[in-house]
Amino acid sequence: MGDPSSDGGQVRVLFFSGAREACGLAEAMVACPSGMRIGDLLEELVRRHAGLAPLRGQVRLARNGEFARMDEGVFPGDEVALIPPVSGG
Repeated sequence: MGDPSSDGGQVRVLFFSGAREACGLAEAMVACPSGMRIGDLLEELVRRHAGLAPLRGQVRLARNGEFARMDEGVFPGDEVALIPPVSGG
């Protein structure tokens, strides 16, 4: 395995609720090139898992336990969670 700093390292992505159902995964590791933003990560995940496309405008992302804006940076070693809207009564 190469040096994580040379290839950008990786981000651990957690899928919750409808996002988990849409892609069939509980979690995944995604390469994290320099300059990656939360929005870029979401687009990469939609590219890999087309079932996430309908959630694109509704899902919230949290980076390291805190909700993140789409223009926030993502860094090697971060944990990003996809949290779809929750319905309830």
